[in-house]
Amino acid sequence: MDRSWLGRVEIEPAGEFIAGSFVTLTLSYHVGEFGIDDGGSIRIARRSVSDSEDYQFDDPLASGYTTVATDRDVKLSYTWNRRGHIRPWSGALQVNVTDGSLYPGDTVTVVMGDRSGGGPGFRLQTFREVEHIFKVLVDCFGSGRYEEIEASPVVTLIGGPADELTIVTPSGAVAEEPFPVLVRAIDSWGNRSDGYRDSIRFSASDPKAGLPGDSTLKEPDKGAKWLQGVVLKTLGLHTITVKDGSGREATSNTIIVREKKPERSLFWGDFHGQTKETVATGSLDEYFSFARDVGGVDFAAWQGNDFQVTRGLWNRVTQKVKEYHEPGKFVTFLGYEWSGLTPAGGDHNVYFRGDEGELHRSNHWLIEDRSEEPSDRYPVTRLWETFRGRRDVISVAHIGGRHANLDFHDPERVPLIEVHSHHGTFEWFLEEAMRRGLKVGFVGNSDDHTCRPGLTLTSDRFTTRGGYTGIYAKELTREGLWEALWSRRCYATTGERVILAVDVDGHAMGEEYKGKKPPRISVKIHGTAPLHEVEVKRGTETIHRHPFAEAGKGEKRLIKVEWSGARVKSRPKRVDWKGGLHIDKGRITSFQEFAFDDKRQGVKRITNQRLSWTSTTGGDPDGVLLELDAPEDAVISFHTGPASFDFKPSDIGYEPRVVEAGGVNQRVKVSAIRAGALPKDLELEFIDEDPHPGMNAYWIRVVQSDGAMAWSSPVYLDYEP
Repeated sequence: MDRSWLGRVEIEPAGEFIAGSFVTLTLSYHVGEFGIDDGGSIRIARRSVSDSEDYQFDDPLASGYTTVATDRDVKLSYTWNRRGHIRPWSGALQVNVTDGSLYPGDTVTVVMGDRSGGGPGFRLQTFREVEHIFKVLVDCFGSGRYEEIEASPVVTLIGGPADELTIVTPSGAVAEEPFPVLVRAIDSWGNRSDGYRDSIRFSASDPKAGLPGDSTLKEPDKGAKWLQGVVLKTLGLHTITVKDGSGREATSNTIIVREKKPERSLFWGDFHGQTKETVATGSLDEYFSFARDVGGVDFAAWQGNDFQVTRGLWNRVTQKVKEYHEPGKFVTFLGYEWSGLTPAGGDHNVYFRGDEGELHRSNHWLIEDRSEEPSDRYPVTRLWETFRGRRDVISVAHIGGRHANLDFHDPERVPLIEVHSHHGTFEWFLEEAMRRGLKVGFVGNSDDHTCRPGLTLTSDRFTTRGGYTGIYAKELTREGLWEALWSRRCYATTGERVILAVDVDGHAMGEEYKGKKPPRISVKIHGTAPLHEVEVKRGTETIHRHPFAEAGKGEKRLIKVEWSGARVKSRPKRVDWKGGLHIDKGRITSFQEFAFDDKRQGVKRITNQRLSWTSTTGGDPDGVLLELDAPEDAVISFHTGPASFDFKPSDIGYEPRVVEAGGVNQRVKVSAIRAGALPKDLELEFIDEDPHPGMNAYWIRVVQSDGAMAWSSPVYLDYEP
C-alpha cells in the first residue's frame, strides 16, 4: 500500500552503532500531503523489549535529554510513555500539535541525546539488533487513529569491544574421539563482539590432549567460532583453556572423558524464545543460527505468543524449524506458547515431535484475520482435551508475563514445569507443584526476547540471565530428546553447564518406583564455579544440607547475607531491595558481591562499618559475603524496604537464619561458610531414614559461589513401610 501521503522521515547519522553506547540521533519528519491539524500527533515508537533509556525533556545535563522543534510557528507538546502505543511497539514518544497546524512539507525535528546543553547523549539498548526501528506513526486528523508511515528509519546495533573470552564444550567425550569447541568474544553487555579480531591458543588439563593449532577469529566470525579437532586421551574430568593475543583467557565447563559412549549422554538446550514476528527482536534465521553458532546449545525451539501467530507466520516457523534441524548436531522443535490468561490456565509451551503441528491458539487478540477462530482452545482444559491420548505433543508450564495456573494441571499433558527463565527464578512454582503432590520434572529456558537464545543476559525488565535444560538422552535426535523429556530425565540450571547426576536406589531423575526401605540418594556434581550449597530435598523440605562448606573449628569463616524472592507471581515481579547494612563495632575488612546479574546494580563501601547496595530480584538471589574483624557480640543491622533486622556473628552458623519478607518467597538468609577455596566437584550419599508413607519426591538443589543454580528433576519413591 502506498503510504507516501503520510510523509517521510530520515535519521542522522545512520548506519551501525555499538549496543549500549551513547549517541546523538536526529530524526527529521517531513509532513505529508494532508498536513497535521491542531490536535493531531506524531508517535515515534520502539519495541516493547528495548532497554534503550527513557527520553527526558527537562535536564540538558543528564543522559536521554531530547529536544523537539518545528520550522512553523505552532505549539508542540511532547511526552514519553513506556505504554504509549500497541504491543509489540509499546514505548512511544508522542508529539502533539496545538495552537496551529502543520502544513505539507513542514519539518518536525527530534534530537535524541541532544548534547548542546552538556549532556552525554542518549544510551541505546544494550543488546544487538540488525534492524533497530524507530517506528513513526501519524494521526493527521486528531482522531486517535495512528497510521504508520511508508518507511520508518532503521539503524543497526552491534556488539562492542571484547570484554572477555568464553569457551563452550560438550559435557562428555570419548577418549581419542575428536569433538568441536565454541570460542566466543563477549562485550561488556554480554553480546558477541562483532569487531573482534585476534589469535586463539589452546591448552588442556589433559597433558596428552590433541588440540587445534593457533586459530584466528576474523571479520566473518563476528566474535564467535566453532573450532574442530579437540581430542582428549586421559579418562576423568578435564577442561580446555583458550587465550588470545591480548591476554584474555577462559576455561571451559567440565568435560567427563570416558572409555566408551555411555548409554545416555548429557545434552544442553534452550527451547523457549521469541522473535520480532511476535514481541521480541531478530528474525527467525537470526534466532536459530544464534542458538546453534553462538549460544552453542544442542537443541532449541521457537515459542511465539499464540495471539500474534498468524497462519503465514506459523507456516514460516514450520519451514525454518525443518531447515535448521540436523539430527546429531542441532535439533529443533516446532511449537508455540499457548498464552491464555492466568484465570484460564496461564502460559504453557506446546511442542510437537514431528515437522508439522496443529496451531490451537488461546485467542486471536492481535490477529486481524479471524477465519481460524473456531480452532482456538480456551480455557487450557479445552487444549488438553484436543490433544488427549497423544504422545507426539508435550506441554511445559511456563512463568512469563502470565504464570501457569496449576489449578488447570493435567498430568497426562504437562510432565514438566519451568523453574527459571529470563523472567526470573521461580522456586515458588516448584514448591507449589511439590505441595500439590504433582509428578513433574524441572526445566530451565530463556524465553529469550533479545535474539540471544543460549546466551541471554539481563536487560531492562528481564531480571536474570536465561536458563538451560540438561537432558540425559540416548542420542541427539528429536526422538531421543522426546523420550527423555516425557520421562522427566532432565534438569534446570540458570544458564550454566553444571553437570548434575542423581541416583536414588538405582533410579535416575524423573523415575517413579515403589520401595520398602529407606532410600539411598547418590549425587555427583561438577560445577562451573566453586559450590556454596548442596541440598537434598524431599518435596519442599530440606532433609540434608551437605556440610562441605561449613567452617571447622578454628577455620576462618565468612558471613553470607542473601536476599531473594519476587513481589508477585505475575508482572512486574521485581522486588526493590535497595538498602544496606552496618556494624556497630569492629569493621568489615572485605566484602564480595554474590549473584548480582545486572551490571547496573551492586554493593559499595560507604565506610569500614557500612555497606550500601542497589538490587532488584525476580525470585533469584542477590547478596554479599562479609569478612569481619569484629567481636562476636557486634550488632549487624540489615535495612531494606522489604525487611530490616539485627543479628550478631555469634548467632550465625552454617544452617541459615531465615527472615521472611512478604511477597512471593521474599526472604533474607544469613549463614556462615568456610573462607578460602571451596570445591567445584562434589560427590555425596545420603540415606533418608524417615521417608513418609506414600509418595516422596527427592531432588537436589545446587547453588554456586557466582549465584548460579541447578535443580534436578525429582525421583519419586512410593514408600511402603
